Amino acid sequence: MIRRDVWLPRWAKLPRTAATRVASLTLVAMMTAALTAHAAEPQATPNAAAAPAPASSAQASPSRPSWLEQAVAAYQSAQELTDRNQRLAAFSRAERLARAAAEQGRAAADLWANVGTAALQAEHLGPAIAAYRRALRLDPDHRRSRQNIEHARSLLPPWVPRPESESLLDSFFAWHRAMAASERAGAASIAFALAAVLLGAGIARRSAMLRILSLISAVAWALLLTSLVVGDADGSSDAVVVGDDTVARAADSRNAPARFAEALPSGTEVRIAEKRGEWTRIVLSDGRDAWVSSSSLEQIGS
Repeated sequence: MIRRDVWLPRWAKLPRTAATRVASLTLVAMMTAALTAHAAEPQATPNAAAAPAPASSAQASPSRPSWLEQAVAAYQSAQELTDRNQRLAAFSRAERLARAAAEQGRAAADLWANVGTAALQAEHLGPAIAAYRRALRLDPDHRRSRQNIEHARSLLPPWVPRPESESLLDSFFAWHRAMAASERAGAASIAFALAAVLLGAGIARRSAMLRILSLISAVAWALLLTSLVVGDADGSSDAVVVGDDTVARAADSRNAPARFAEALPSGTEVRIAEKRGEWTRIVLSDGRDAWVSSSSLEQIGS
């Protein structure tokens, strides 16, 4: 008589608790993959108008210069001009081209630093600081952006509060800002599924190495999941005033009294606390809050 346990596959001979654990982990992995994939799908924004495509798209013929090449050429041409008004206009054009290159390509600190440099030369202090902040969110150690943003901040009136420096934690989690949410969701699903498979194999084979690899995959999954749950909460509420002499008011109304004695200059860095229609409640670095028109702000994490 043939013994049944001889020809049964290895997994069928697992203890009941181990088999149940493997099945549960696999099921959770499948559910996690489905949930993260659904969360990563782009959601339609009500009443959101699609941004118009630039005159020359990124898929133009190879003979046509790219946005970045056009921006560099425009910047170099602006440097050769001597008339102030012509220089400012030329640097403004270089800023627009550099922004198009940064927005169409993959997020990169160097591209946003180029936007900031052109904006600074065009005397657009708010857009320059916003661009440098975007670069530093992608790479907190970006030397050119860090040096230039300190120079730009020194051009603001002394009474404007400055934000605190980037922390070490910001540098550690800079990787999640450079990855799209869909990429992080896919990586989280893979990491969790890999952790479940490795754990199951480690239990079945009684392999300590497989269990260690499973733990490493689980840690990677936890980091990616935390990045998805938290999102960009560490910087998505940051914004920069880009409107000239923006009046900060005590309430969300044009008839509300001014909150401060002076208007907020372009380049003031704030944190968004609340949005209500066309108004946004902001908080300055010193803790004071006020309401400003949403159109006067550029959100860093957007």
